[in-house]
Amino acid sequence: MNKSLALVILAFAALVLALAPTPIHASPPQQVGGTQVVINNPINGMTFQTGQTIGIASTSSAAGGIAFVQLFVDNVAITTSSPPNGAPVSPFFVIQYWTTTPGYHTILVRATSSQGVSGQASIFINVGGGPSGPTNTPNPCVVGARLVSDGNPTPGTQIQPGTSFQKTWQVQNTGSCIWINTYSVLNLSGGALGAPSPSPIPYTQPNQTVTITLNMTAPQSPGAYRSVWQLRAPNGALFGPQLVVQINVPQAGCSGRPQITSFYASPQTVFSGQATTLVWGPVNNADQVRLQTPLGSSSVTAPNQQSVVPQTTTSYILTAFCQGQRVDAAATVNVVNAPTPTPTPPPQQQNSIMLFPAQQAGFGAVNVPVQYFYNNQNAPGQIQLTAYNQFSQVVGNATVGAIPFSQQFTTVTISVPSGYQNAVSVQGCIVDRTGNPLTCGAGRGIQ
Repeated sequence: MNKSLALVILAFAALVLALAPTPIHASPPQQVGGTQVVINNPINGMTFQTGQTIGIASTSSAAGGIAFVQLFVDNVAITTSSPPNGAPVSPFFVIQYWTTTPGYHTILVRATSSQGVSGQASIFINVGGGPSGPTNTPNPCVVGARLVSDGNPTPGTQIQPGTSFQKTWQVQNTGSCIWINTYSVLNLSGGALGAPSPSPIPYTQPNQTVTITLNMTAPQSPGAYRSVWQLRAPNGALFGPQLVVQINVPQAGCSGRPQITSFYASPQTVFSGQATTLVWGPVNNADQVRLQTPLGSSSVTAPNQQSVVPQTTTSYILTAFCQGQRVDAAATVNVVNAPTPTPTPPPQQQNSIMLFPAQQAGFGAVNVPVQYFYNNQNAPGQIQLTAYNQFSQVVGNATVGAIPFSQQFTTVTISVPSGYQNAVSVQGCIVDRTGNPLTCGAGRGIQ
């Protein structure tokens, strides 16, 4: 009885173990197939929050180019991407998006070449902050950034209340992570000045320098404003230098002397009827800005630009006003006459000569009707005729000198001492004053 009970207990224990959930472990990135696939981002083993839209960046290459790339999550097809215009390319870089759900997931990217050869790569991610993955995952990438330059507006720039402006920084990715759409820039203090926080940043490879731009609006209240921002990784970690915006907002209206920062024409010299562009920069401390042209004066905003087509040399005037005070800036466009085109001479008519069948002119001569055109090349020109017998031997010749510059018809008599019947063929040429043949023709003799 005790032995039977023991067997029952062992069987029950085996059943419990069989039904127990198997722990999920991450595996290192895998590359399979003849087509090469590399998942650039995210890194194997990364952790994300539930409901977060992440970009899976991959690079695929193959002989004949990549035809399409498929994204799978836990063996479920999510999306398919093809190169622009459907033409296979290699390598092909693409970012495909997926919104995370809780749990451990296998991300698989499969690329297929134009020759039908597929390859794939896969990584593991953890969504929802569950227990850490396996210990055999590679080290995650390292984030890092360096401020290369602090762009416009420069610190302390005066911006009128409610004016929209763009703040830019040039930042270098000094880490090993690729900045994809899940990276952003976050406002830390001083207010966002109307910009979204967090704001997305451009896709950036390691060591690449990128321009980060925020669309901002100056507050309505006067004062000095300092807004501080910093880069944020997908896991929420802040990194890199603080990015600072410093502006001064004056009292509404203006006082004192206006300031025109720049005003010029590009290009400054044009031909008559050619367009040029008037360009002016910010105008500070002004309640009105006007542009004076030959067509009149009109109110304009600054900075701005305008295309003009002056017919003569013209000076354009940009005027800034502040409570009766004015400042003028002039830009002169020099208009010059276009060079007179060199007329193309008409094509020169070609020299030509045509011999008609020879006619008997007596026992010792033949008459050869000749039609020719001489274009006066290396004048004076001549017509030379030669008669041949049946053995291609010369039996007579004649020359007509100083032929006129025109189309003519003439009859040339060739003396044939051996008898006209021997002139079985005739050749004629127009020659220049040096005896150089310009054109030749052949005719029939006495048959």
